[in-house]
Amino acid sequence: MEAEMKAAAEDKAKKQAAKGDKAKGGKTKLVQKTGTGIVRQWNILKKMVPEDEIPAFQDALHWLSYFPPIGVDHLKDFGAGIDWRRAFITTFVNPYYDAFIRWQFEVLREKNKVLFGKRNNVYSLVDGQVCADHDRSEG
Repeated sequence: MEAEMKAAAEDKAKKQAAKGDKAKGGKTKLVQKTGTGIVRQWNILKKMVPEDEIPAFQDALHWLSYFPPIGVDHLKDFGAGIDWRRAFITTFVNPYYDAFIRWQFEVLREKNKVLFGKRNNVYSLVDGQVCADHDRSEG
């Protein structure tokens, strides 16, 4: 099976080379999508919040107070049936839920149900790297 996949990938690469299709020129995805490799967090936030409010995001807790209500509004507009009486923030801001999540992970880790660094990936023989679902046009 693996040999067949490799042969198919090589055939595809040869066909593209024969057609004159060039590779992407080694550009990263970020450069391909934005035209520049530099995207500052300030510019990203400027698209979401008023610019005069951006300095407040230096405080990590401001993120927790600003964005969750927007997310709730979006989910309500979407029609999601969610019990909003509880908050699920796993930081010291919500120590009871945070303690529960820590306990839950410890129990799962003791039972060897939590594995780190192991997951199935799709490997592109043409590109020679792992690719995610959104990176593939087929297969």
